[in-house]
Amino acid sequence: MVSILEGLHPHEYEHPFDAKALDSLQGTAGLEILSRKFLKNGIERFYTIQCRGSNLQVTSSNYAEIYKQLVDVCNVINVEAVPDLYIESDGSINAMTVGVDNPLIIVTAGAIDHLSQSEMAFLLGHEIGHVKSRHVLYHLMAGSLAFAGGVVGDYTLGLGNLLTMPLRWALFRWSRMSEFTADRCGLLACQDFDNVVSTFIKMAGLPEKYRDQIDRQSFIKQASEFESLDFEKTSKWLKLASSLNRTHPWTVLRSAELIKWVESGEYQQVLDRQTVDRLRIRYEGSFQFCRRCSYRLQGTERFCNSCGQELRPSNQIL
Repeated sequence: MVSILEGLHPHEYEHPFDAKALDSLQGTAGLEILSRKFLKNGIERFYTIQCRGSNLQVTSSNYAEIYKQLVDVCNVINVEAVPDLYIESDGSINAMTVGVDNPLIIVTAGAIDHLSQSEMAFLLGHEIGHVKSRHVLYHLMAGSLAFAGGVVGDYTLGLGNLLTMPLRWALFRWSRMSEFTADRCGLLACQDFDNVVSTFIKMAGLPEKYRDQIDRQSFIKQASEFESLDFEKTSKWLKLASSLNRTHPWTVLRSAELIKWVESGEYQQVLDRQTVDRLRIRYEGSFQFCRRCSYRLQGTERFCNSCGQELRPSNQIL
């Protein structure tokens, strides 16, 4: 039985890699200007129109069973505004989210064909997790900047790539780290770790003829062994170099991070609603940030200048 997580806030399950990478991103020159340009020039709208014009929409009367599952997931993880959902003609198991003010989710036909109801809840919960944490704008910026940087680089003998590289690197690094937070949200949505593991196994490339022979324990062992390689600096650099062109961290690495979260007991604490007393202010070194929108604070505000969230000093709780 899946529990309804009333009042669930992203900072109850935020991955520390996500928070640290976002802090670094927000301190990167050019981000604020790029954000304004991105929204002003309608690039977000371009992506949204493209998705709406190319895929099948899921509604309460069209593919009603899938729509009901989307609504159920939103209820579980405390999302009032149900995002629009579309199906893409793609045999792989994947999903994505676009749109900032009015987000929409796209799932592949392969995901619908090959995932169980609980596995689909994890996939949908992962994407809705990006919406809850307000990841979507920076994700779209990361993809757009990669394309723009490449085009500019072609016409400037590579100088364009050099100029945009610091911001591109910060965006892509944060984008990968944000997947860990979204994975945690997906687990909270389905509340079945075995089915999360089987989803990762299928995404990693399980052949169709072995769909009924999923070996979760072997995959978990592989994930644990892969994570242990992080103690070697050489392995870290190899993993980094191999993931530079990937929008998501390695599937096995994502599994390893979820295993650590579950084994730490923090996952169960969220389920038991022991995490509702998280502070409104997040501290990183000498800097303060709003926990709701991650806006950098001066330290004297009573309310966040970005999202309006009431702020509380470090010795108070919600």
